[in-house]
Amino acid sequence: MKSEDGAYFAIKGFIYQFDKTILEVLNQTDENAFVKIEQEQDLEYENLVVQVKYYETFYDKPQQKQKVKEATLKLMTDFALDETKFYCLFVYFNGESPKQVNYNSVDEFDNLLGKNGQMYHESFKERFIKKFILVYATDFQKQFKDVIEKIQNDYKCKEEAYIYHALIRNNLLNIISENPIDDYPKRQINKNQLSELVKGAKSKIFHSAYAEYLGEVKYFKFLTQNFDCQTRNTNYLFIGNNIKETSEVSLAELIESIVHKYYLKANTRARGVVHPFNIVIQKNDDEIQRIKEELIERGIWFNDGFKHYGFSEKYFNSKPVLETNKADAKILHSSFFVRLISFEDFQKHEITIKPHKIFIFANDIPSKGLFDDSNPTVFAVNDLDISMIKKLFNER
Repeated sequence: MKSEDGAYFAIKGFIYQFDKTILEVLNQTDENAFVKIEQEQDLEYENLVVQVKYYETFYDKPQQKQKVKEATLKLMTDFALDETKFYCLFVYFNGESPKQVNYNSVDEFDNLLGKNGQMYHESFKERFIKKFILVYATDFQKQFKDVIEKIQNDYKCKEEAYIYHALIRNNLLNIISENPIDDYPKRQINKNQLSELVKGAKSKIFHSAYAEYLGEVKYFKFLTQNFDCQTRNTNYLFIGNNIKETSEVSLAELIESIVHKYYLKANTRARGVVHPFNIVIQKNDDEIQRIKEELIERGIWFNDGFKHYGFSEKYFNSKPVLETNKADAKILHSSFFVRLISFEDFQKHEITIKPHKIFIFANDIPSKGLFDDSNPTVFAVNDLDISMIKKLFNER
């Protein structure tokens, strides 16, 4: 197996475990009952310990038996330390139908353990099988649909369930990644906390992969319904390296359309100042230089902090010099229409312009940590065609 295939299956297995966790949390009758995540075992709640295994590679029956035996032996080690709890092996094998297996006798259980069965006393195995269950689980897609349906039912929503699912899954990842295993009290969550996350979350994270479940037309309609760009806000747009230009739409053309709608035209209507967009591009210097040259050809004046002369933080953070109509305060002229900076320079320099809203179209720019001392609303899509991005901004 290629190493990248192994990484793919490992990540998918981790996501599969997260979805199992979400289901278990939402199924709790006590909203304050904690479900422990990734501690000694994958999941633990009430008096049940669960180990989750996901095998997308096809294994024959002897290979499946070996995988089940290895995981079961680990659970038996945990059982030896605490016999008061129940233990479950929740495992998916490619091609195996969902079912539940209970071992009714030690002889039957020894058939699974093989020679390893000799390591344990008969009475110990008898006690273990009374508290052990083996579950052959549903596949990745089926469990995902089960989670979405559960969220839809619990929170009385439809398409929004995909947003909530992404938020919850991202929160679980943060719980694991930000808390070491020895800080186990923080590696847990309850239903009440998930509900608060759904109700109070200001950041909305969208994943383009969900388009396959909604259909492209319905997915785009779903995005537009949740897309909100206010011209009077201070807005940031992050364009990732994965967003490619096409023969129909270039990045300069996208920026031009945003400038005309959200700055130039907006200011001709406004009785006051509309702020220019701040656009951060995750491209190399040559590509960004080409974009700047095209913007100049299109008559779009930008503030790049005098990048050609080494970058001036003071100038980049400054406001545009405006000439306004004294009668109605409409802008007649602006020294620049948009701020433009590379993602590398954004990370390197002190940018003091605080956002109200951030729009992220990238697969590797995190929504957290971009601005340490502010709490902007985030709209993020990990992989959307550039023409769809342009359409999204133009239709609102």
